[in-house]
Amino acid sequence: MTRHWSGAPPAHLVLVFALSLLALCGLIAWLQNVHIITANGMYKSIQTEPWIADSSRARLDPSNYLYFPLYGALCRLLDWLGIDRGVPWRQFAWLNAFFASLATTIVYAFVHRLTGSVRTAALAACFHFGCGFVLLLSVISEDIMPGYTLVLGAMALAGLWFDRPTYLRVALVGALFTVGWLIEWRLMFPLLPALVLALALSPARTQVPPMRRAAMIGTLVVSIVVVAGIVQLWSERYPGAVGLHDILWTGKGVATGWAGLSWDKAWMMLSGVGNYFLMVGGWVDPLSARRTAGPLIVSVALQVVILVAAVLVLWLRRAEPRLRAVAIVFLGTLGAGQVLNLYSQPQDPQMQINVMPWLAVAWALLLGALLPRARSVAIALTVASLLPLVWNVGQLARFRGGDADALRAVAALEQRFPPASTVFVYWGFEPITMWQYALWSRTWDWDGKPSDAKFKWIAVDAGAIRHPDWTAEHNAEVLKRDIDQAFDRGYRVVISDVWTWNEAELTGQLGALSAADRASAIWRILHDNYRAVPAFSDPTAGTYYELRRRQ
Repeated sequence: MTRHWSGAPPAHLVLVFALSLLALCGLIAWLQNVHIITANGMYKSIQTEPWIADSSRARLDPSNYLYFPLYGALCRLLDWLGIDRGVPWRQFAWLNAFFASLATTIVYAFVHRLTGSVRTAALAACFHFGCGFVLLLSVISEDIMPGYTLVLGAMALAGLWFDRPTYLRVALVGALFTVGWLIEWRLMFPLLPALVLALALSPARTQVPPMRRAAMIGTLVVSIVVVAGIVQLWSERYPGAVGLHDILWTGKGVATGWAGLSWDKAWMMLSGVGNYFLMVGGWVDPLSARRTAGPLIVSVALQVVILVAAVLVLWLRRAEPRLRAVAIVFLGTLGAGQVLNLYSQPQDPQMQINVMPWLAVAWALLLGALLPRARSVAIALTVASLLPLVWNVGQLARFRGGDADALRAVAALEQRFPPASTVFVYWGFEPITMWQYALWSRTWDWDGKPSDAKFKWIAVDAGAIRHPDWTAEHNAEVLKRDIDQAFDRGYRVVISDVWTWNEAELTGQLGALSAADRASAIWRILHDNYRAVPAFSDPTAGTYYELRRRQ
């Protein structure tokens, strides 16, 4: 690997950005499905609508403080350009493709600067572009991509600068990092410990004495607080504005069913780490991860091989301050991030994307060391750099046309089960609920509070998510009370194929919410008090059963 570092020519960066954006936009248009695996982007697009219509009256969200103002403004721009005017949930995908292309450009520029090799930088950028969750989140409406891109930029600058830090460099990294996590709050926690460690351990002792290192760390902290404070002052004009303390700590996800440690989370971690690289399935719960364990283990094993190979090839250079800074920033983010993920949602694509860029960096360092060798090695590495993209595009192709299918399914449901007289009982994560929520009425499930809105529904998982302090018996009783109130109000009650799950299946599904111990009580209260007969089946929405009380 050449040690003569140089910046990538601007023309290269423009070309990389343009090619990435063209490819992603083409993929979005081909897939016609911006809700693959997760429907979260639809909810975020609805939350953004006030920012699109009239930003002066829109409400800030502490955990996505800058996200909604940013995407609201950009959606207005797309409206002006005539791109999916008035359909923010599709506009979000185009915007994500834009930010993902910036991320691809950042990877190219970083690796070019690190290795001085155009070929290495191009292949590393292709490798990162093609990783499963990176590609997925680049073409759907999920909300993580702008924050991830800015945080990735901060990681790249820290890796290149923290071997010889200056106060200006540290402040710039801190500012870019802060704007990133102000878009998505939890992005703060994986990277912050790594940045501090990199400042403490990366520079050579002769160049940066201990007191100066401490001052650099102080500069990083001050820059974070100052930028957050400036944003807080800017935000005071909007409803929902909070103080600096509440910006720094929003507590998102704390004291909910997502929080907690269990063995089920280990299976979900396998799913998240495995699918980040090669998408194979087992997306959302421990049971599906167990069923897909073989392919997931293969994907994780390949990642381990890449890491070990990179360490072996570069071991003799381990004392280089820049290489040490890169390793601390990216592997430190991996370590801190996976600890956080294990506590929350390790299977979630947006929880993995910001802690896993180490994989592309390890691959880039391996490429830089091996590409100059035999021609056959270079050819093999070139092919290997493109294989994740080929594989993951094939996996995404299975979801083509999903948005149109869902719209047809909602129309069929409305005809078969008139919303005015029907209450739906769902597991809670069925994708079709997102469409009913968006198109019928923006109303959440009852959760002990009956409603007469157009979309009336009861979620089996509501107690596990919102009330982690409930006992299993209380959770089951509240569920029964909601269903009985639907009957008492004269509504027809239909239930999704959650009705067909046995107790073991329900236990596995609740394991994703740290609530496996509630499964028995919930299953019994459903099947002891009600019976069900098939009522409707749709290839997209699934099978529905009509519930009746047992005599």
